[in-house]
Amino acid sequence: MEHGGNLPDDIANTDDSVRADAIPRYLALARSLRAEIESGKYPVGSKLPTEMELCKQFGASRHTVRAAIERLVRLELIKRTPRVGTVVTASRAKQGYELAVGQVGDLLQYAATTRMHVLSRDLREVDENADPVLHPYRGQLWLVIRGVRTGDDADTPICYNEVWVHPDYRGVRGAEQDIEASVFHLIEKQFNVAVSRIEQIIHAAALPDDIAGLLGMPAGAAGLWINRQYRDTSGNLIEMAWSVHPAERFSYRMVLDRTWRSVKPSDAGG
Repeated sequence: MEHGGNLPDDIANTDDSVRADAIPRYLALARSLRAEIESGKYPVGSKLPTEMELCKQFGASRHTVRAAIERLVRLELIKRTPRVGTVVTASRAKQGYELAVGQVGDLLQYAATTRMHVLSRDLREVDENADPVLHPYRGQLWLVIRGVRTGDDADTPICYNEVWVHPDYRGVRGAEQDIEASVFHLIEKQFNVAVSRIEQIIHAAALPDDIAGLLGMPAGAAGLWINRQYRDTSGNLIEMAWSVHPAERFSYRMVLDRTWRSVKPSDAGG
């Protein structure tokens, strides 16, 4: 049973700061706990330590520990029950990937914690059959990189990727085989340009034969198609990327905070 007790959000000697090139602290904790569950340290039916105990073990804040626990819940490894505790319910996580987005940094972090296996890299002329986003660039030769993306702890593909790189950056190096982070990370590093805005469009559609085969899914299975446009501080397009996910292996969670403001008398009706 989890015992009560006052525990500040930031206990002594905790450091939840994260460098720009590091994974979030809560994700590191979740991975450690997942590894311990899968190794048998916490067998099915046993209980994880309390939040307070985990805070002390990892030297982490309560907020960080809760985020790590929540991730394990979504992986269906554990279940939290009031007055009972946190019980291990499976020895292996469900196959799938959840992308939680609240700001641009979350998308950048997603790329940094997954790996893209490059299938092909070639130059293509933008023509009338290209995505409408690219129509202003007809006649130009863009670098097209195709591949499949996986998590760093799973072999099951998360998605199919097709990345169109603006001609100014088509000489990007490091995108020939496996890419540890993402193409735009390589571009930023090599060309000293920063992604400041990401435009995103999401729609559902069936998986065509070729993409379904790469993802190990039957043709016609449900898919989630995400188109992202990465732009610099002046709004210029750096790259356009398609990510195609099997619906049963991917979920997209977005949290939007509302900013409230007081209503001035002049704003009120009447």
